[in-house]
Amino acid sequence: MPLEDKRLRRLVEREISKHPVDNTLLRVLCINEVIYLDGVVSEIRGPAGRGVDLERQMNKVVEAIEGMKGVKDVVADYRFG
Repeated sequence: MPLEDKRLRRLVEREISKHPVDNTLLRVLCINEVIYLDGVVSEIRGPAGRGVDLERQMNKVVEAIEGMKGVKDVVADYRFG
């Protein structure tokens, strides 16, 4: 994996962690500056996850990733669990 893809993947993972979603089963791949999100996104357990609209939060995540420098495209193939 090219160094830039690794750096970009880490930036994307950092961005996802800023949002109130459980992304432990979400896989992030970066191939030729295209970000692939695959797996399961669910609510955070406890008070922080109550009332969180997962679809809205993940739309925000995808928009933020699309706006990152160096990202050509985002392929979002995750599901809600």
